[in-house]
This record gives sequence, structure tokens and C-alpha cells, in this order.
Amino acid sequence: MIGEGRRWTIRTGSRLHFGLLGWGPHLRRQFGGVGLMVEEPSLEMSAVAADRFEAVGPLADRVGPLLERIAARWEGPARLRPIRVEVLRAPDEHAGFGVGTQISLAVARLVLEASGIESPSAEGLAGLSGRGRRSGVGLHGFVHGGLIVDAGHAAADDLPPLVSRLEFPADWSVLIVRPPAPPGRHGGDEIAAFADLPPVPEAVSGRLCRLVLLDLLGAVATHDLPAFGDALAGVQREVGTAFAPAQGGGVYASPESEALVAELGRLGLFGAGQSSWGPSLYGFGILDDDEKQAVSARLGLPSEAVVWTRARNRGADLTADS
Repeated sequence: MIGEGRRWTIRTGSRLHFGLLGWGPHLRRQFGGVGLMVEEPSLEMSAVAADRFEAVGPLADRVGPLLERIAARWEGPARLRPIRVEVLRAPDEHAGFGVGTQISLAVARLVLEASGIESPSAEGLAGLSGRGRRSGVGLHGFVHGGLIVDAGHAAADDLPPLVSRLEFPADWSVLIVRPPAPPGRHGGDEIAAFADLPPVPEAVSGRLCRLVLLDLLGAVATHDLPAFGDALAGVQREVGTAFAPAQGGGVYASPESEALVAELGRLGLFGAGQSSWGPSLYGFGILDDDEKQAVSARLGLPSEAVVWTRARNRGADLTADS
């Protein structure tokens, strides 16, 4: 058997989603989006050759059906070799990290690697895993890392093309806060929420595109953290207002999240906001270890709810051990 006795391990980070750029029948392209890959919380899983496709350990109920769907969708000339997959660590699901996309793409990548099949494009991975239906940030982030902008969908069944990928400054610290709150919208609840949301006015979509293209990307390209923070805060205001009908009328998932975002600003962080539906929040700064500890202490949250990390400027890492 190909790869007999070998163990493959794949590791990727999490996706922070800063916002969608527009939706509604008056827009030629739907959604679009901007977001960032970060190192932590990370996803790591391993695979070994097996007699049949199977998943063991944490999230086996999530990975098992993925393996079945990938095997059913495969149309290549080579035969897929069965593997046993185990999730070694993973972020909380439905917390704004894009875990579903990262797991799906990682499993697809493991299946192909174990079968000796050349690493596919983002489009190939998306087709096998069924991801990229709305946002392409997590899809392109898995492949390339960095700060990602996708151009949304021109048709319901196409994939959002990657239109910008920038290296994020390595010296900008990223604070992620996981407030004590229910999981963000997902699955059928998320689909229903989008169906009920009013279209984004053309003027608002235009402002979002300007904020991203000129202000946010320009600030990252010139390593201007305060300008980046201003641009990202502007994106969050516009996106949060558009999502307010699905968030109880607020810009953020809860009043507690709104208060925490304000506190992050008072503590000197830039661009504080909410990732996707939340509840996870983020902020950016250039801080030493002592300053990070002081910020964490002033938030008054359990230690496991506060994570300092950095951008992940590369795609998923895959290694093989015999």
C-alpha cells in the first residue's frame, strides 16, 4: 500500500474574518470579503494508511462524513487510498475562527497526499471539500496565509477569486479574546439570517471597498498600524450596522462584546472588532511581553479566554514521518 507505515501531519491556523463587502440583487458580485490568517488557535491533525476511511478521537463525528464526501466527489484518474484521521488539536467551533473550512480543507489535503496525488489548487480543494460557498477568505488563507481579500461570487456556484494577498507585519501582535458568550450563527441558522438580512446599499458597499482597497491594504503595505486600525474600525462599523438586524440591533453579537471592543481601544489596541458572527474579538498592537501581560490582566477574563498570537503568513504545513 502507498505510504504504508507513514504518518502525515497537517497544521494550519485560524481565520479572522473582518467583514463582507456587499450583497443584494443590485450588486454584480456577491459578498466578497477581507480577513487574516493567524497562528493561534491552531488546527493540527494526522493520518495513517488504513483499510477504510475512518476518523478517530476528537471531532471524529465531523471528520468521518468529510472523508465519505471527499471519496464520493473524487473524479481523478488515481485511486484514493483509505486513511485514518485523528484531530490532535482544534479551535472552538462556531467562535469566528472558520474552523469548518480549515478542517475540511485539511482533510482533503491529507487524503490526496496519502494517495500520492499532487497538491491541488485552491479551486480543487474547494471542490472536494465543498467549502468557499460564501466567503473565500478561509479557502485562500489555508493555501497562502496572510491578509486575504476575495472578490465574491459572480454566480451562485462559482468560487470567490483571490484578488489580494499581503504579508502581514510580523511585529504586529494580535490579541484574540473569547468572551463568555454562546457560539456564533452557523449552519441553517446562518443561512436563515442571510436570507432575512436586507441588501447592502450600493453606497455602503462602495465605502467598504474604498476602506479595504485604499485604506486598509495601503496601511498594511506601509506598516502603518494606526491607519490600519482606523480602516478596520471603519469596516467593522459598516459591516456591523448591516448585520445589526441579525444581531439584536447591535453592531456586535452582544452588548458585552461591544463593551469589550471599547475596552480594547482604551487599552491602546488598534482595529478592535469581531470576527465573523463572533463571539471572538480581536485587536492589534506592537507590545512587549510585559505590556501584553498588563493588557491581559486588565481585561479580567480567564486566562484561556485571552490569546496573544501573530499573523500566519504561509499556508498549511504538511509533513510526513515514516
